[in-house]
Amino acid sequence: MARFLAVANRKGGVGKSTVAVMLAHASAAWGRKRVLVVDLDTQCNASLMLIGGEGWDKARRAGRTISDYFFDRFEKVAEDESFYVVDGVGDVAHPRAANGRVSVLPGSLMLEDVQGELYLKQAKRGVDPDKVAQEVRNRMKRLIKHFGHDFDYVILDCPPGLSFAALAAIDLADQVVVPFRPDFVSQFALDRAALLIERVETADQLATVPFEDRRYTTLPNYVTGKGRERLLIDQIALDHPMLKSRVPLLDSVARAFDWEEHKKTMAEKFGDALPHLKALHDEVFGAATWLAKAG
Repeated sequence: MARFLAVANRKGGVGKSTVAVMLAHASAAWGRKRVLVVDLDTQCNASLMLIGGEGWDKARRAGRTISDYFFDRFEKVAEDESFYVVDGVGDVAHPRAANGRVSVLPGSLMLEDVQGELYLKQAKRGVDPDKVAQEVRNRMKRLIKHFGHDFDYVILDCPPGLSFAALAAIDLADQVVVPFRPDFVSQFALDRAALLIERVETADQLATVPFEDRRYTTLPNYVTGKGRERLLIDQIALDHPMLKSRVPLLDSVARAFDWEEHKKTMAEKFGDALPHLKALHDEVFGAATWLAKAG
């Protein structure tokens, strides 16, 4: 059974999709793992990074997106899900002789609409609204979990809001990586995300949960090294578990967003960001922390 890693934050624009895709490539290339990226964000950025605009449009037209999967299989959890997965994605040339590969369940602009439709369909049965919401969330959780049989890691790229799919992914995740920009708005969003992940209501309740027992860890992203940033990062580290790794603000990271038909090596793809990605990979997948929690 796969390990499920969610990349989430209540705030948009913090680099969730970029981090999710970077970790997927790193795990496939260096860990020789079979990795599935599940794109739950209606912006579809992870999908665009892995299959490009034309590839995403082809998947959309063929009914092979996350919204199609949820809608088609909502009442049929046991049916084969492989139709919706696009294999061998990304523009990194992973060794063909090894197990390492990246696949994607493409995102959809219609995911929010489909979630609303599924909710209304269940609500017509006359069940209490809160129970209906929980049922939709639980079924989505089971549908996502179904992919665990075919992959070593399933990376869940979550939207910034509190959709049924986002809540299902956070519930399912063995570990949640929370990227953040070192600014005060991101700090507030991170605080809210932590409450959601740990299933507590107040900061005081969160403070009673030891760092080593929390399901999430934070990741400073778009770091420039300015003094005010360092102070804010140190302040956040007092309240939240934090990775030692930092993802700096680099052109090579921004360029990694662009998908190209030509396959590249990891070094060609990520350039001077490669050592930072290697450190992040080793910390997230090499350390025994979240794997021990998951086991």
